[in-house]
Parts: sequence; structure tokens; C-alpha cells
Amino acid sequence: MIRFRTTATLVFLVSVAGCASGPEVISIDVDLVEIPAGSFMMGDAKGYWDSQPVRKVTISKAFRMSVTEITAEQYRKFRPDADIVEKDGLATGVSWHDAAAFCRWLSKIKGKTYRLPTEAEWEYACRKGIESGLKNTLSGPLEWCSDWYGDYRPGEVADPVGTINGLTKVVRGGGLDSNNPKYATPSNRRAIAPAFGIPAKIEIEIEKPAATRPAEKAGDSGDPSGRHAIGFRVVQSPIPAPAPLTRRDFFVQRGVKQTTSPAKIAPDPSEPYFRKRYLLPTPPENCSREVIDAAGLHPSFRGHNHSPALEVCPNGDLLLVIYTSQSEYEAEVSLMAARLRFGTDQWDMPSRLIDFAGANDHAPLLWKDSKTIKLFWGSPRFGTGGAFPFQWTSSKDNGATWSEVRFPHFVNRIGPHSKQPINTVLRARDKTIYVASDGSGGRSVLWASADEGKTWRDTGGRTGGRHTTFVLLKDKSILGMGGKNTNIDGFMPKSVSTDGGKTWEVSKTPFPALASNQRPSILRLKSGRLLFACDYQKRGGDQPKGIARRGAMVALSEDEGKTWRMKKLVGTQQHERDKPWGETIGYSAARQGPNGMIHLITTMNRPCLHFEFNEAWILSDAPDKRSNEELMASAATKISDVMEYQETYHSSKVRMVWRAGRGDDGRHLMHGTETWYYPGGHRQYQATYKLGRKIGAETLWDDDGKAIWQWDHAPDGTSVWTQYWPGGRRKSRSAWRNHHAHGEAACWGRDGKIVSKVTFHNGAVLRQ
Repeated sequence: MIRFRTTATLVFLVSVAGCASGPEVISIDVDLVEIPAGSFMMGDAKGYWDSQPVRKVTISKAFRMSVTEITAEQYRKFRPDADIVEKDGLATGVSWHDAAAFCRWLSKIKGKTYRLPTEAEWEYACRKGIESGLKNTLSGPLEWCSDWYGDYRPGEVADPVGTINGLTKVVRGGGLDSNNPKYATPSNRRAIAPAFGIPAKIEIEIEKPAATRPAEKAGDSGDPSGRHAIGFRVVQSPIPAPAPLTRRDFFVQRGVKQTTSPAKIAPDPSEPYFRKRYLLPTPPENCSREVIDAAGLHPSFRGHNHSPALEVCPNGDLLLVIYTSQSEYEAEVSLMAARLRFGTDQWDMPSRLIDFAGANDHAPLLWKDSKTIKLFWGSPRFGTGGAFPFQWTSSKDNGATWSEVRFPHFVNRIGPHSKQPINTVLRARDKTIYVASDGSGGRSVLWASADEGKTWRDTGGRTGGRHTTFVLLKDKSILGMGGKNTNIDGFMPKSVSTDGGKTWEVSKTPFPALASNQRPSILRLKSGRLLFACDYQKRGGDQPKGIARRGAMVALSEDEGKTWRMKKLVGTQQHERDKPWGETIGYSAARQGPNGMIHLITTMNRPCLHFEFNEAWILSDAPDKRSNEELMASAATKISDVMEYQETYHSSKVRMVWRAGRGDDGRHLMHGTETWYYPGGHRQYQATYKLGRKIGAETLWDDDGKAIWQWDHAPDGTSVWTQYWPGGRRKSRSAWRNHHAHGEAACWGRDGKIVSKVTFHNGAVLRQ
């Protein structure tokens, strides 16, 4: 073992009141230990999916690592007034950006490269720790690593440095939601956004008359947000030579059209239109881990998919984000996404999207702000401290790419709340943004920002229900409808605020009160009417006097919510696991597209559902007596005005080309071959459509030209999906019908050996 102490000294001039003072000397000692070069098997074949595949990793050069995490004393040599958390004398609560800045500062002082360790170096050092003299890396705080979090690639590798970009940075050394010892292993991987840390102090002005308005500092509110238990060690060594890997986008981010002109095409708005679709496939919907694996789906997908977010993109696509879990508050809950591409007839298979690995990613909320889509969500079980009420990321290209995750800076004291956004965001006439969130118990709260998200405040009031859904009224007041856990004589409450959420007046609505697994939706339509959606009964079947119908409804109001015209929603389904008590929309979200079509999605059904309709359908008096099969069937039989569309890269090379026209049901429909290209010019994806439905082969290729997966769509509506391991070997093969696995399914390991073989019937495995 070789141990070093480095003493770095910096001399600089400071100016006080315009006069130069004498030089101030700063010295900092960092104990380092040398980790020799060598090889090890990185990962854990029995661990969580993201620590696989296990592969041989070589650390080609020795490096020096700090014996312990950087201490609070050392960090304050860098930033004397830093607001940090001192955990056993160590500096925690710093963001990845702060840790990286410390390394740059230390490098400048010493004239040598100091940096954060790669996760390969960290795991190697952790495994070598006892013999090398490192203090136990699994007993201290978590640490930041330099890598973006991403999937391991198979095959031997030397000095890996991760991908070139991403949304989360790797954290090693334990858990985030929990300090359970099972997470304290050398191979366990966690991750969170690099901005996660104590908010920097920024000068703002509090709400007092301008002449007497003093300055206040964000972070002085007693808010624990950002005060987490993540620290960092430093490595003294040049940056490893290999170039970062290209990050592979998830399918929901690929081939996203930026053309917006067709998005306004719709069926005749004067004629009733109603359509039902399955939102998610089965599996994973309501399926066990064994069944999900048997279908060849990604191991991050789980059977309980809930609390959905929905938005209609400027290009007309519908974007879904939903958490996927086994139980709602486990540490491995992540956000998955799916897209109904404008002009197509079926939702894509779901994709991964965002994962604070090791933290519960919960309650997503999508909001279209002009041409920008914002995704909010919470981390309600962050057991190691520092979770914010919410975090968010933005997309300016219809969800193809997303900005760095941001965390809110609150400038006042935050009242009781749950870190769970609901389903609405509002922008008031004065440009204030209001984000809806669960409060505590049977209450909800609005978080507000008057400066485009730079600072936030708790509006102070709490509504008369949990999971309240909000809309702005024409008189500038805010209407909050419903929420569970509260009632007035068995009816749903409504809450009205005339002071931006500071106070609420609560009264009774004509709608039944709701319970767990139920969340209503409200929406201001382009016509000016208000749309509301909820169930006719509380979960379990209870109803107040005067309400006799069962199931779910949509309602329109012409007078800002004073009176409502109600209509039974057709095609709804029973709760996914309860005894029959009435059909339900469970947790819902509603949006209206550029073409005027209304979209309502629901969870807690089997499977989750998507309804598409127009106002003419709600206003029509004739009952809709179509069967479920008829509600789900396309009415288009022929197409006209088929055109070819094309988009290019900045280099002028073709990015994608497709054909679409107008069906005889009034819809814009894909019709013909669609091809996407990589920037280099080779194919990325190809599919053929007929009246919006895929026919024949549908293939996604990697940038090396090998297939990632392929669908074969038969004329009878059945499809076979084949997925491939990197390198070209088959990974899985499964048969599907109407978004349900139906037929034989087989999975193979990377070695080509069969892993499982089962037969599905309508989404369920037939037991032999």
C-alpha cells in the first residue's frame, strides 16, 4: 500500500471596499491512496438488472483516490460560505456540478488533474479497498461518480467512461430511498440528476410594497430540499482515454416528427366521434415478473402501471408517461413512456424514459406550454434525505430530447405536502405558473412561480380534496374540482380561490365523492366550455342520494362550473382487482389536441384505456350502443389526398420520409412506407401502413446495421415480435393480438440457449 498526502496552496488577491488587501493563502490537504492497475469482473449476475451483463473490465493505469470523501472543512476551502450538510464531518448535500467544480478548483491549485472517479474505478477501488487502504466506501455517504447512468454494454472493455450524455449521474455506495444493507454492495448502481443539491442562494424580492421591499435569499426558508446524503471522493489521474459511448435513445424518442401542419386535421366537428383504444399492452399490465419476462419485455417494466401523465404534442402525437411498479412506493419504481404517433391507429409498445435509479419516481405530470412540453414528477420516498416537492425537465422537439432535470428553489416556508404532482398545470394571465400537487391528508396545494421557474413558493392554501384537478376561470379565479378522501354529504367538494391559492372557499358539487384509486380531470376546451371526467361512484360502490347510474361520466359546463351536462362514458371497464362495484376511470388525465379532439386516459383498469372523442359526441342525446369491438375498430375504409412528407437533418441529409392522407372518417392517416435514417445515411427504422395500421415488416436497426427488433404484422391483425441481443442473436420472440400477447413466446440468453418457452392467451400465460 502506498499512501500520499497532497498539500495544495492557492494565493490570490481580494478587494474590500475598492481597495486591494494582502494575499490570502489557502492550503488544503487531501490524503490519497494509490490503486494499482488491474482487471476485475464488473457487475453482479444475481443483482438488479442494471448491474448486468457482468463483463471483464481492465483499469489500465494506476490512479490515486482520496482515502475518504471530501470533508466539510476541505469543501469550505473551495467555497467558504457554502451551505452543505455535514455528515460525520464529510461534505454532503452538494450537487454533481458542485463536486465537479471542486475538482476543477483543486486541479488549478495543484497543477494536476483531479476529477470524480468513473463508476468502474469506484467499483474496482471498492473491491480492492481492504488491501489498498481505502476507508470503507460502503460505510460512508454515497458518492458521486463522473459517468452518466446508462446500460452496461456486453464484452470486455478497458477504462470505460460511460455515455456522452444523459439525464442522471451515477451514484455509488448505497441506496437513495433506503439505507437497506442490500444496497451496500460494490456492484449496486444508483443515479440521480446532476443538479440535485442544496439550492444556491439567489436574491429575490418578497411580496411587500415596492418602496419597502427588502431582499430575501432562497434557501433561507427552512426547506430541507436538496439536503441529501451524497458526498464525493476525488481521483488524481488524467481522464481515461476512451471516448464516451453514444447514448441510445429510447424508441419513444426516435423518429419524432417535427412537422405540425397535419396536426389540425380531424373528423367533422359537427358529427359525434368516439373511439376507444388500449393504452398499454398486456404484459406488462397487471402481470407478474415471471410473465413480463416470458414476453421478453424490459426488466424495468412492472405489472402495476399507474398515475398517468398525458399531453398532445405540437405535432399531434399523444405522449404518455406513467410510473411502472410492483408496489407503488418501492425504490425501483421508474417512469416509462409510450407514444400514439399522429396518423397511426395503435399506441407504440412502451419505452423506458427516466429513472432516478434507487429512488421512487412517482406521479408524472405533462404540460404543454406553447411549443414546449414540461414533465414534472416527484420522489415521495426519498429516505436518505433531500427530496424536493417535485422536479422537471423540458422538451422543445415534441419529446425527442429532454433538458437537464431541474429542481425548484423555494423562497418561502413549504407547508405540509406529499411529493406527488397531480394532473394539471396552469398559467395565469399574469404569467404565473401553478403546479398542482398533493398536500397532506385530504388536501391539495398549488406551487407557484412568477419568474418562469427560477424561484417557487408555496401559495399557502390547501384545497378541499386530495388529487384535486384545477382550471383557470374567466374571472381569473382558480377552480379545483374534487379529490379523494373528503366529501360533503357524500358529494365531491369543489374549491375556489380568488387570491392565487392563498385561501380556498369549499362547497358541494353535484358529483359523487371519490376514494383511493380515483382521480378526476378538468379541462378548458377550445370552445370555452369546461370538460370534467369522473366516476359515478366511490371505489367500493358507495353513492350519495340522488345518483343512481354506475360507471364513469364526462360532463360539460357552459357557465364556469356552476351547472353541468353529464353523459355516461361508454367502453369503460371494471377496477383491475376489486370485486365489481362499477366501471371506473381510476386515475385519469385529459387533454385536447390542436385538431380539437379530446383525449382521456385511465388507469386501474385491465388494461389502462384511452378514449378519443369530440364535443359533438358529448352533446349528442342518442345513446352509443356499439360493442367493445366496434368502439375499438377504425371506421376508415379508404383514403384520399395521399402526400409524401420529408424531414432533414441540419446537414440536409434525409432524416425521415413518410406518406399520409385523409381517411373517409376524416382522420389524418399514415398510408405507405415510412423510413427513418441515421445521420450517416443508413436506415434506422422502416414500416408500412395501410389506413393508419401497420402491415408486413416493421424493423428497428442499430447504427451498426443490425436489427434491434422486428415485427411481422399479418392481415388478420396478429403480429410476431422478434428482439435481438447486440451482435445479432435472438433474444425473444412473441406473438401479439390487439396489444395482448397471444400465442407462443420464447426467450434466449446471450449464449443462444433457450431460457423460457410459454404460450399466451389474451395476455395470460397458459399453464401446462
